[in-house]
Amino acid sequence: MKFFSAVVIAAVLAAPVLAADSLSNLDGTWSGDWMIKGGIPNAVTVQLSVSDAGKLTGKFLSPTAMECTTSSYAAKTRQLVLEATDDKTNTHYRLVGKVSGTEIIGTIESGENTGTIRLVKWTYFPRPFSS
Repeated sequence: MKFFSAVVIAAVLAAPVLAADSLSNLDGTWSGDWMIKGGIPNAVTVQLSVSDAGKLTGKFLSPTAMECTTSSYAAKTRQLVLEATDDKTNTHYRLVGKVSGTEIIGTIESGENTGTIRLVKWTYFPRPFSS
């Protein structure tokens, strides 16, 4: 019984660490496109940051630069939600996607338009210098 209690306590203590680790994997720049139903692809780039305290913040770099008013991630469902408003046009953007490794796949709403979105995280692996 003591062993079972120790395992349960260890699992409870490890859960926040595992969730924080998956949240930290969001940190970086994600790019791709979204397609309005019946339309052409539009480029989208978002930048996500995770503070030392574990707070997620985001901003759209394109289609227009804007800070997110909502940036949330549910580790259990792997769902990411970003919301922002373009101050120049007063257009509200809402991205809802599921994170899978280095991809975010979901939907985005922009004013009256809705479409599918696929973003890929930028990764860079430097090559060693050749002599």
